[in-house]
Amino acid sequence: MNGAELAGRLIGFVIVLAVPIAMIVVGQRRKRESGGQRGGVLFVSGIVLLVLVVLGILSSAAQMGTAP
Repeated sequence: MNGAELAGRLIGFVIVLAVPIAMIVVGQRRKRESGGQRGGVLFVSGIVLLVLVVLGILSSAAQMGTAP
């Protein structure tokens, strides 16, 4: 893996991880501002999406590690 490929992968990971993290932050902020009435679904879906993204990244890393 050369430097350009590594940089591309890192930028991709940052972009993919930024979306669920932003959902979590916005959900927490909305929940705090509304007294716990809004933002709960956004917060929970952000956490679920973050877990799925991390599992996907780990899965692709494991597949690349076992490739011939």
